[in-house]
Amino acid sequence: MSLDTAAGVKAYILGRAYENTDGTSTFDALADDALVEGWRDLVTRWPWLDLVKDPPGVFITTDDITTTTITVAAAGTSVAGTLSAAPGVSISGRKIKPSGKTWVARVTAHTAGLTAVTLDAAPEVLAAGTACVIFQDEYDLVSDLGCFVDGLWIDGRFIPLLDEELLKSTWPDPPGGQDYPSAFARLTKGRIRLSHYSTSVKRGEYPYTSELADPSGSGTLALPGYLRPAFAALALVELYEMALDRRYASALQKAERAVERAITYERRRRTGLGSQSSQPGVGHAGRGAYGN
Repeated sequence: MSLDTAAGVKAYILGRAYENTDGTSTFDALADDALVEGWRDLVTRWPWLDLVKDPPGVFITTDDITTTTITVAAAGTSVAGTLSAAPGVSISGRKIKPSGKTWVARVTAHTAGLTAVTLDAAPEVLAAGTACVIFQDEYDLVSDLGCFVDGLWIDGRFIPLLDEELLKSTWPDPPGGQDYPSAFARLTKGRIRLSHYSTSVKRGEYPYTSELADPSGSGTLALPGYLRPAFAALALVELYEMALDRRYASALQKAERAVERAITYERRRRTGLGSQSSQPGVGHAGRGAYGN
């Protein structure tokens, strides 16, 4: 039986459970749940090479604006501000740091070509002509971002990924500006923050693994052929557990062996069959890709 589609894997696990595969089984809906559980288990076990997106994701940093002043007539939340010059593009989502202040405000609304801005909060009034820096240190990346393969690459320079708490405790908030950030942190599924805002326009690139949708239907699975038997084995384990089938324990052992074999093969795919790159202590800091 083919394991190339979710429908094929579902038929396989129902058949192994001695259940009808025509949709009439009392475990038909549970089999759908088992597919999802087995799928999520497998794809999060290891950074499978086939989940790495090609080409990698890209983004462009924005230059800071230092030639504009700002006026804020009243303090509070969701306040109006007026710039001395109208930016040619919308600066909504960027931040403004008034000169001599220890706080920044996010721009929540702005239309390109206008001087009016809305700030999320301003703790004090800003007199007309207050110098400021308008900058961007947070960026939205692709929607299917799963894990970063390593970090960011800006103009060929490597920018490491850090925990958000470590980033904020290491570099001040408000951040400073420089050509290249020292590190970055992940804020949400698809949003990152740089340790420093950019003072020039740069091209950024980031290798990443995609976060796959749950399997369903008759479309070809977004997994290489050698991983599909492991997926089917994990899904069968889930179905046995839901059905209180006594074959659960032996199926679990078989599934785990299948996953371990797949991981061994993945290591060979990344390091080759040679005798050097796969040896401990070879390469930078004695570690290969993903710490293997």
